Amino acid sequence: MRFRSVIGAASLCAGMALTIPASGETAVAVHPARGVLILDDTAYRLDGASLPQPDALCQTNSDTWRCGEAAWTALQNHVTSGRIDCRPLVSLSASTSTMDSLRAECTLNGASLNTWLVRYGWALADDSPAAPFQEEEMQAQQEALGIWRDGFIPPLEWRAAASSECNVCSARHESILRSKETRQQTSAHGDAD
Repeated sequence: MRFRSVIGAASLCAGMALTIPASGETAVAVHPARGVLILDDTAYRLDGASLPQPDALCQTNSDTWRCGEAAWTALQNHVTSGRIDCRPLVSLSASTSTMDSLRAECTLNGASLNTWLVRYGWALADDSPAAPFQEEEMQAQQEALGIWRDGFIPPLEWRAAASSECNVCSARHESILRSKETRQQTSAHGDAD
């Protein structure tokens, strides 16, 4: 199964925001199109857990299915079961906000929402070796949960395989680099004269 975002695909949840009262206290808004949760007027991105785009399709051996919509629906359904709290994470190496949202660890009734999404196959763990949730992702993959059903291949793997198989792409890339070097050398010689 391959995961891909389809340009122009209409998803029922892509343009909607669902606001859910969290245990009668604070409302949480789930915004699939923006990829965020909004709690107390603050937008949060779940750190270490990447949900597919809401219009993403996953390809199985025989068909495609709306895995992006399914993942966001699973999140929307899950957050209705209790109290949501989000703790912003500060990065010293980069901006703390992405597209007007903060990276955060969110909890639902005290349990990590970020971990839950990866463990049940609705989000991918970050791809760095030290990233959290690697074990949870392996468990979801082994149990074929969520987007991992029917042989899902993460985008980084199928993109790498596709680019390594493209001899024409490699040749074109090398040609572009050689042309750029030649122009730079010609320009450098012209400046020296």
